[in-house]
Order: sequence, then C-alpha cells, then structure tokens
Amino acid sequence: MSSQDIQIEVFGKTDVGLIREHNEDNLLVADLGGALKESELEAPATLKLSEHGALFLVCDGMGGAAAGEVASQMAVDAIFDVLAAADPNQPRDAFARSLRRAVEVANERIFQQSRDNQNERGMGTTCTAAALNDDTLVVAQIGDSRCYVFREGRLGQVTKDQSLAWQLIEAGAMTAEDAKAFEHANIILQALGVQDHVDVVLSQITLRRGDLVVLCSDGLHGPVSDEEIEAILAADSDLKKAGENLLQKALDRDGPDNITVVLARFDGPGLTAAGPADKVGFVGYDPGRDPVSESAPTPAPEPSDRGGGSGGAVMAAAGLETTEETGVGGKGGGAARRLTRVRTAESGGSSYGYERGSGAPTGAVESWGRRALRTLKELFGGAGPRSGRPVLALFFLALLAATAGGIFVLKCERDQAVHSEDHTP
Repeated sequence: MSSQDIQIEVFGKTDVGLIREHNEDNLLVADLGGALKESELEAPATLKLSEHGALFLVCDGMGGAAAGEVASQMAVDAIFDVLAAADPNQPRDAFARSLRRAVEVANERIFQQSRDNQNERGMGTTCTAAALNDDTLVVAQIGDSRCYVFREGRLGQVTKDQSLAWQLIEAGAMTAEDAKAFEHANIILQALGVQDHVDVVLSQITLRRGDLVVLCSDGLHGPVSDEEIEAILAADSDLKKAGENLLQKALDRDGPDNITVVLARFDGPGLTAAGPADKVGFVGYDPGRDPVSESAPTPAPEPSDRGGGSGGAVMAAAGLETTEETGVGGKGGGAARRLTRVRTAESGGSSYGYERGSGAPTGAVESWGRRALRTLKELFGGAGPRSGRPVLALFFLALLAATAGGIFVLKCERDQAVHSEDHTP
C-alpha cells in the first residue's frame, strides 16, 4: 500500500490566553506537496498523505516585545521551506534527516537575525515538529512543547520535555509530585535561535488506524494535566470541539500563557489496527547523517568575565563561567529579561539562557546561576523528607550545564500574581 492510502483529518487553533498581551505561539498544518498550508483552521480539514509528506508544527516563542512572535514564525517558515523543497518519496531515514536539517536551518536563521537586529536580540522559540511520509510519525523536539498520541482511549507522550524539571525527575532528584510545586518548572534546556547550534532530538512512532496526534505548547499542558487532556479527547470525537474544549480548559485555569493545540487523526487502509502489544511512548530515532550537506557546528564565542554572587560561585565550582548581557525588555506590561551566557570551562563550549520577569526592569532580574541556586536550596534544602538531597540536586544541575551542551532558558511567561503550582513539567 502507498502513503496515499493514509487519510488525515486535522484541526489547529491558538489563543493568546488571559495574561499575555500578545500571542508568541505559532502553529502549522501542511501537506508538503502544497495541497494544504494553514496557520489556524476554523474547521477541520482533510487530506490524503502525499508522496511529499505532511507536517504538523507548534512553536512557542520567547524574547520580549514582538521578538517571540518573530522567532516562532521564522521557525514555522524555515521548517516548511526546507521540507517542501526535499525530494518526494524519500526513504524514511532520509526524510527524518531532512526534518532534522530543517530545524537546524530554522535555528541558524533565527540566531543570525537575532544577532543582526538589536530589537530582536536574544529571541528564541521552542519547536515540536511532527512529520511523516509513510506510516511512521517522526518528531523533532526543541524545548518543552509536546507531542502526544491518543490511542484506544489512552494518551501517551512521545516527546521528552527539554526542561530542568523533566531532567531532575528522570534523574531521581525530584518526583512528579514535587514538580507540580517546583517554582521554576519552566526552565528549558534548549530553544531555537538562542545559540548557533542545537541538538535536535528525534523520536518516532508507528501510527495505527484511528490514532489522534496532539501537539501543544506549555500553555495547554502546563495548567491542564495529561489525565484531563485524555478525558477531553475521549469525550468528543469531533476535532474542532475537542480542540476548543482543550483551549477552554486552559482558560478556565486562568489562561496564564499563550495556548496552542494541533489535533491530527489518522485513518485509512495504509495503517494497521492497534493491537494489545502496541506501546505509546518516547522512542529515540537516529537516522544517521548526510555526509555532504551537514557540517560541524561553529564553536560559540567565549564570554569575557565571570558571573558574581553565590550563583557565580556555584557555577565556578562546577567548572562554569558566566557573563550577563542586557537584553530587550518587553513593551508595556511585557517581559524584561537578562541574557546569560554560561561557558563550560573544561570544554570551552557555551550555553545560553535568559530570564523574563513580568514588568521588572532588566537590571533587577537575577542571574540564572543565582536564581537556580536559590530555587534548588528552597526545594531541597528545607526540613522534611527532601532535605537529604540538596547535594544530589546541585550535582545534576551542574552536570546538565557541563555536559548537555544545551541552553537554560527561564520562561517566566506568567504574571507574577499567578502561582507556578499550576505549571507541570
């Protein structure tokens, strides 16, 4: 059977939420052959999977003023352009390499524009891109937007959040219950455009007849739990109603961030029925490298001085150096933030992050190192059953900075009156 034996029904919608002044999220649903390309749908659309493939994309921009919107739109445009220009009927590995390269191109374009335009300095965006040209969905992940698959009444996450909270949970330094009250659950480890190279994480899942793929920004999966998302999807098979109900549930939780969701249901004789042995979860995917088209990344520039304060001392103890550069503040009640460059002294590699506090002057924002230290002390240093784990937590924090080669971005996109206990990792 050909890929054209797979039918797709798709719906996508975004909402500014109740706190943010403007919407920095962007989405895309597209047939890479040109039959469909939409950034938002008033009603579900249907298409047959073409030989070029299909693309579903959610980006959550950051950067103050309009820069986050610029970054997320640039990511959408770049990823579509690269994939649409690829040869049709590619083998799956080649198609996955094209997707990975598309995300890397998006990073390069955003990073270059950020360097060339003062008003967009430090902008970035998360990116969760799901694409297919046969019965297997390939997902490229940067940041903490998510991809789920809803199969046979059960919801499973097929991406891993690139966030500090997620890493601490997987390392055993924090429980999922702890993470619900983690003040800085929105520290992410990678974003497009913040440095000159990203490590695109690819995963894959073989689709079954009736599968519903869900892509969303953390404006949805933060205030709304996985169990609630699952219940909403189970309650209504109409994609528009299900999508709007998901958005409304986030709004009912005070809509603290921009909210974006894409729903895509797959059917047709090109897919097999789900079986009892099928598992839904993260499955890493390495399609190899194209030896000619992809070159090694350029080393990041070195910082000029050390960060100060107790956070700087901890970073230095971990073999890190930091510098801080004043970034662009938000307009009106928007977000001010400070860009922090973190250098691994041993390897010479660099990481980046920025913090954005609603309405705060840029100079008043704490350095990333100091704030991370304070947060971990608060979380792990008090009395009670967690008090025996501060050294372990700091070790994992230092290990992430020293070895992951990622970035640390504190996405403070909530109003200060909104508490973080509603934001899950």
